[in-house]
Order: sequence, then structure tokens, then C-alpha cells
Amino acid sequence: MITVRPLSPDELAELARTAEFIEQDERGFKVLRLPDGRYLKYFRRKRFFSSDLMAPAAIRFARNARQLWQMGVPTLRVTALHRIVGEPHTVAIYQPLPGLTLRELLAADRVDVPLMYRIGEFLAQLHRLGILFRSVHPGNIVVSEQGIGLIDVLDIRFRSYSLTRWERRRNWLHLLRCPDEWRRHPHLVSALLRGYRDIADLPGRELSGLPSRVRGILSR
Repeated sequence: MITVRPLSPDELAELARTAEFIEQDERGFKVLRLPDGRYLKYFRRKRFFSSDLMAPAAIRFARNARQLWQMGVPTLRVTALHRIVGEPHTVAIYQPLPGLTLRELLAADRVDVPLMYRIGEFLAQLHRLGILFRSVHPGNIVVSEQGIGLIDVLDIRFRSYSLTRWERRRNWLHLLRCPDEWRRHPHLVSALLRGYRDIADLPGRELSGLPSRVRGILSR
């Protein structure tokens, strides 16, 4: 595991001064692109009593990325971990997963039926492996030369068994939680479902009911 090293607020500010702001909110930056092409993700501890007391978010982020690679799922590669001196916050610096997100490809009209079928297969394989990625959405699925992969991997649970039907249904809700993003592409949604159904390890009744449940989500 990568050693967690101290980083002073002044050193963090200097990194931010020379970086490109990728994501920020009212409290400040969340993701930076450094001059060398790596990304810096800043994890603010939101509550005093939280899971960060046992395992800081940056460490969980790095562990999740490492476990995904071990399971054959392409993702980012963490190269450095830091705790902010005098503050309860942590930082992960990582090499991004090259490629474009599904959201970017959809916006550019660069997604076809075969690709969406492969993404359906990919999602089914995650569920078979026991990977519950609760931040699954088109902005966190990347199509790269290494295949289809995941980014922003903090919110993941790894089960020792294939996901339950309830967990899968919740995961589909996360994937489709922005219905307007999908309503414009009904043929692609159909391909996604076909890819999922062809390799998902679910009873026939559960698989046959999946299209109607997806249509119900998109009609909201």
C-alpha cells in the first residue's frame, strides 16, 4: 500500500496554484489536474464521527482502485496519498484512466448499439463479481483502450458473492437517476439491457421483468 505522507496547507495551496480546476464547490476545489497530467482529489471530512476515523477517504479510494485492478476492472492508478497537516482531510494523487466517459460519448453522439451492448455486459459482470458501485452513472463509466472501466471509485462495496436482486435494482436506479440523459436514446437503452440480460446470473423471471422496471424509472 502507498505510504500516507503529510502535506502542509501551504504545499497544497502551491499545488493548486499551478493546477487546472476540474471540480469545485462552495467550500473550494475538489479535483485538480496537475501540470504533469496526474489528478489530485481532495477529500474533506464532512463529520467528526465518520468512517474516515477508521480509514480516511483517500486510503479507501486507493484500496478500491487497487482491488478493482486485481479483479480485472480498469480504473485509475493512485500514485500518492497525503494527510493535510493540522486538518482532518486527505488527498489522493492519481493517474487517470485514459478514455472518454459514457456521458461525453453520449453528448457527442458517439455511442452505437454494439458499444452499449458491451457496457450492459460490463455491468452484469460487475454484479456477478460482487462489485456494488453506488456511484455508477454515465460520468463514471469510461471507455478506454484498456476496455470499459470505472472512475471516482470511493463509494464501492465488494461482496464475496454475486449481488442480490435488491442490490442490482438499487444499482439500476443509480445508473438511470438522470432519466433525461437516457430518454433520447431508447435504442441504446435496449442494447444495454440485452447485454446485461445475456450474461447476468439471475432467474429468468427477474431478467424478464428488468425492461419494464427500467421503463418505469425512465418514465418518472
